[in-house]
Formats: sequence, structure tokens, C-alpha cells
Amino acid sequence: MRIGFDLRPSSRVNSRRRGIGKYTFHLATELLSAPSQHEFVLYHAKGQHPTFDSGQQKRQVGLPELTRAHRLNWLVDHLFLGRRLARDGLDLFHATDVTSIPSSRTCEVWAHVHDLIPFMFWAETKQSLPWDYIGALKWALRRMTHSDLIITDSDHSKRDICGKLDRPEESVRVIYPSCHPSFGPRDREESRAILAQQFAIHDPFLFYVGGSDFRKNLPRLLTAFRRIVDLGYSGKLVLAGESFLWNIEEVRLLKQQIEKERTQRFVLFPGYVPDRLLPNFYSACDLFIFPSLYEGFGLPVLEAIRCEAKVLASRSSSIPEVAGEAAEYFDPEDENSIVDAFERVFDNPSRGEELTRMCRHQSDRFSWKNVVGQILDLYDSRK
Repeated sequence: MRIGFDLRPSSRVNSRRRGIGKYTFHLATELLSAPSQHEFVLYHAKGQHPTFDSGQQKRQVGLPELTRAHRLNWLVDHLFLGRRLARDGLDLFHATDVTSIPSSRTCEVWAHVHDLIPFMFWAETKQSLPWDYIGALKWALRRMTHSDLIITDSDHSKRDICGKLDRPEESVRVIYPSCHPSFGPRDREESRAILAQQFAIHDPFLFYVGGSDFRKNLPRLLTAFRRIVDLGYSGKLVLAGESFLWNIEEVRLLKQQIEKERTQRFVLFPGYVPDRLLPNFYSACDLFIFPSLYEGFGLPVLEAIRCEAKVLASRSSSIPEVAGEAAEYFDPEDENSIVDAFERVFDNPSRGEELTRMCRHQSDRFSWKNVVGQILDLYDSRK
């Protein structure tokens, strides 16, 4: 078959450094490295030419892309994408961004839907996003409904999709993601030295990496951390992620809370951390804490497990599917539960060692070989 694959989430400002962008790039890389008789057409933003080392049959096509009003790219796709796909003679288009599912149908369309988070929290979504992007999401919901097949990241997301879109279970396939092959345990002392040199982090620390939006549940984490400090913990709380350096309301509110709770000297914001350095954070931290209320998958949890960090995580949504027995769980809506989980692991070395052993077993469940094998099997079944 001639298969079109949308690379653009890996380069767009709002997704390139988040799970969807990383996943899209790594999936394309692995697909093009695997033996296959399919011909791939890779769609990227005009002016960009991603490089891939592979012997696969492929060609790259640049699509019109707005850089300033980038939220309106869904409208550009609505007007032009379908015609471009028809011109390229595709048998199948693999859409990797829900706002870029083509509106006109000249080939089979599969949608990679990582989660339905905006729609499961629609009231909060409408308050936090501009009206034009709300329109994009409404359009995306209609296009998802008409996609021939949906691929998603977890059984939890599949249940949401089948329920919200009223789709039969056989039209939604779960393929668990993986993370970059570079993630793995690194020497703890060397990692601490690197963080001291490059980020001025000299103390022991608890670690979180991810977004700052409401569902990440960071106000409760900050309240729990205040109690952990009061119990005698002398380290820091490191909150890593690009958005923590932005002047946006959700970040301003977090920093106001930190001032109110007088933990300014304990909470650090290193900003965006590239993948080459993230394993050092996971390997050096005392504990990795992930308090999210809702995840379609939860890539940072898998990264932490791959690096054999001691993980404290919410018992919510898809997170137990990812962490299995390699995490100590808490109720994300109860600060006391977060503190109790901290004490169960931090004050009990044998429990920490047990979690480390389980990390090695759990991480084997998630590999790019499995991801690519399952997707190629799906492609082959549509011949």
C-alpha cells in the first residue's frame, strides 16, 4: 500500500516537546527502519525536511503551515489536506493529530487518538482554550467518529473512545507506546554531578516532569510537599517542563501557592529538559512523583520506570496499566494519601528496592519492536 503518515506533531510548537510529538517522531523512525513492502509518504511542514536513515521506500511532502497563528492549522488542513492526499494517490492516511484528520475522503483514514482528555474535561477545556481552538476540537470529534480505525494508547482510553464516540470495540485498537531507547538507569552519583553542573541542583530532590495544566494536579502535590518538608525532608521538589517558564495563569497560580506556603527555596523549575538529560533526573532523584488526575497513557511514568526510579503515582485512569507493580500508589485527590505513599517508600529501603526490581520486569512490556510489529500487522491486514 501507499501509506501517508503525518509527521507534523513532532515539529509543532504546542506538541513537539510533549508526548504526542515525541511519540510521532519515534514511531516514524521505527516504522521506516522495519522491514516492510509498503511505500510511505511522510507529511511535514513546508520548509522542514526531517532526515531518516532507512532503506524504506518513502518520499516527503511539505504541507502549508501557519507559524504565527499556529492554532489555525486545523483550518488549513480542512481546506487543503484532503485534496493533497488525493493527488498523492494514497491507500491509507495515518493521522497522528486529531485536529488534522482530513475532511474529504479519498482513501482509508486511521486516527491515532492518544486520549480524549479535552472532551472528558470539556468545561475546563472551554475555559482554558481560545474559541478558535475550541472549534478545532469540535471538528476533530466529528472526524474521529468517521475514521475507519482508531489506534489508542491504553485500555482506559479505548473505553473512553468507545463510549464517547459510540464506536464498536473492534474499531479501536490498543497499542501501548514505548519511550526513546536512550532511557535507562544511569550512575546515580554521576547524574547528580551533571545536574549540579548544568542545573545548579545540589541537594537531594523529589522529581516531577510534565505539563502544568489542571489535570496534572500540581496544587495538591505542592500542599503534600509542604507537609513532607514539615516531616523533616531536607531536599527539593523539582518541577520540570517547558510550560513552567511561561507567563500563563496556571503557572502564576502555582507560584502564588508556593509563596503562600513559604516553600520558595525548596521548589525548583529547571524548565525544558531534553531527552538526553532526563535519565539523569530520573536516576538521581529520591523519588519520582506523578500526581495526575487523568492520563491517556502517562509517558513520564514509563520513562521513570525504564530508568529504575522509585515511583509514586496516582491510582487513576491509565497509570496503573503503565506502572503495574512498579509504583507505590496514592489517591490523587487526597494530599494525605500522597504523604503516606512518600513515607511508605522513603522511610522503608526494602520497599524501594522492591520497586526497583519491579521496574526491570515492567519496562520489558513496552518496546518499539512491539509497537511497530503491531502497526505493521494492522497495515498488512488492510492489503
